[in-house]
Amino acid sequence: MKETNSRDKLLNAASMLFRKQGYNATSLSQITEVSESPRGSVYYYFPGGKEQLAKEAIKETGDKIKNYIKETLSLYESPAIGINEYIKRIAKQLEKTDERTTISLVAMSSEVWSTNETLRQICEEVYYDWEQVYVQSLMNSGYEKEEAKRLSTAIQSIIEGAYTLSLTKKSTEPLYIAGELVVKLLSDHEE
Repeated sequence: MKETNSRDKLLNAASMLFRKQGYNATSLSQITEVSESPRGSVYYYFPGGKEQLAKEAIKETGDKIKNYIKETLSLYESPAIGINEYIKRIAKQLEKTDERTTISLVAMSSEVWSTNETLRQICEEVYYDWEQVYVQSLMNSGYEKEEAKRLSTAIQSIIEGAYTLSLTKKSTEPLYIAGELVVKLLSDHEE
């Protein structure tokens, strides 16, 4: 069994706390307490303190999800079916548990957009990276680059809105509906 190092423990604890109570409401003391790490280890691994912890947690979540999207889309020839399956996977994960150690990018970006430009930019970069996965998938199936970009922005917006509604309603129905609408959007476009 792989042992989790202090850096990973701090990152996991920060991600979980940011998810549960938000960036501004989370203190370094809480992070060290939950991670069972000495306070000095925060500045050893994250000299920029809480903001650096948040940046790295956002990037780590972004990379995990980007790889998850790529993995799912690679299983299907049709981007519409692949994206729908990805959305179904999100819904199934949401049904399983709410004890995740990844940040909710929706919550983080909503919280920091007007108060922390550094974190807002990191969130923007992550969203951009996810959209590029959709763009590439759409272009590989014959869409023109500009149309693929526009559709990718719409797809990401649909997914994020459905995710937010699913959390708010404590129901995955909005996600399943979103998946169906993405299929319809891309099918209508192809006709």
